[in-house]
Amino acid sequence: MSEQIVEEVDDLGQPAPNGDMVHWMEPKHIQVGPAGVTAAAIGAFALGVGVTLAVLALSDWLSPERIVEVRRRARI
Repeated sequence: MSEQIVEEVDDLGQPAPNGDMVHWMEPKHIQVGPAGVTAAAIGAFALGVGVTLAVLALSDWLSPERIVEVRRRARI
């Protein structure tokens, strides 16, 4: 454990007085290889194609020329 005693809760988020940070608080660098970049590009392309097709399908389905028939239930 640590020998430092935190007297106030606000001091928990601040670095130590000597300027050192705990090693697990340091930001990690993103490391992506060629396979990761390729997978991200293919995924983004597939997502774009899917969204485009969905928008085109909805625009055709919600077009002003479409007549929506509402079936009413027969009352007995």
